[in-house]
Amino acid sequence: MTALPMDAEGQRLLARLADWLPEGAAPAMLVTIWSVQGSTPRGPGARLLCRGGRLLAGTIGGGHLEEEALREAAQCETAAAGGNDAEAAAPTATEVREEADSTGQAARLCRYPLGAQLGQCCGGVVWLHYRLVTPAEARALTQALGHALASGTPLRTVFAGETLAESPQPLPTALIFGAGHVGTALTRVLQPLPWRIVVVDHRPEWADRVRFPPGVEVVCTEPLRLLAAWGWLGALAQQSQMAQRLTAQGRPLPLVPLPAATRALVLTHDHALDRDLTEALLRVPEATADAAQRLAFVGLIGSASKVAVTQQRLRQRGVSEAVLAQLHAPIGLRLPHGQLLGNKLPGQIAISVAAQLLAADQGAL
Repeated sequence: MTALPMDAEGQRLLARLADWLPEGAAPAMLVTIWSVQGSTPRGPGARLLCRGGRLLAGTIGGGHLEEEALREAAQCETAAAGGNDAEAAAPTATEVREEADSTGQAARLCRYPLGAQLGQCCGGVVWLHYRLVTPAEARALTQALGHALASGTPLRTVFAGETLAESPQPLPTALIFGAGHVGTALTRVLQPLPWRIVVVDHRPEWADRVRFPPGVEVVCTEPLRLLAAWGWLGALAQQSQMAQRLTAQGRPLPLVPLPAATRALVLTHDHALDRDLTEALLRVPEATADAAQRLAFVGLIGSASKVAVTQQRLRQRGVSEAVLAQLHAPIGLRLPHGQLLGNKLPGQIAISVAAQLLAADQGAL
């Protein structure tokens, strides 16, 4: 069967399942839109995770459908535990199928007419798949997603001889260099988006995981060393002692993002480091001898004078005007009269930069 493009928010939820279900956590219900007919709020692959009828993460579109999904999921949990909810409300699903999945857990598929049963104006029909997930199964699902992404094969979920086949795509990556006040605020603004967010800073007191929202990857290392280990500074740099020391530390490297899906933002505490990082990011295609390795967005924080000095230094280092033209600096969305949206407060800058990234994604810059 033809695989559907994977829902981006559903994909992010699967990628982060271990954050919500760490070792020792109680199982939770994973609810997935299996198929739809007619007009519906979300399509196949939209997902939510819940426990005891309470939403943990994700969404299948909100409204009465989501309320019903949470209620049904709670009943599934009760049944899986061998209980019987005598006070359960009458089901609104017009058809219910049930079978044991590959792990031996009971899975359920329910049909919901949105207009007739739930009073939603869109009026289509949604089939929801309910599955109880343990921490071990959460890790297995995340690994299966990673394999599908790396191999270019669909992720398949099977129920009663039917298959939901989804093709994951590399999620947009916000690669933030600098874990200071603006970088932290930016992760909070971007966190609701179905993006991968990676923060890099070599200062342990700033690159502290507790300062960031769930799901943000925080990497405490020298930024240029990480780029070298990723191969973004060229083959010689990747084989250098600088890169080898990072891989020898015993910690797994963050997954190398796809350059074409990467929005890199340079906002460290050090102007010289900002300059070196900006040059390295702009020159990834040159260093890798692959024009297709150009990053989707490279942005630099700073005043107009800092930007002017940085550009002049990069010219002196041989960066061409064509390459410099790819730099967004200073970062932030410009209003029609030319002024940057926001002021100097970290939250304002973060909102302005997030708006700029969204505008760039939609080709509005």
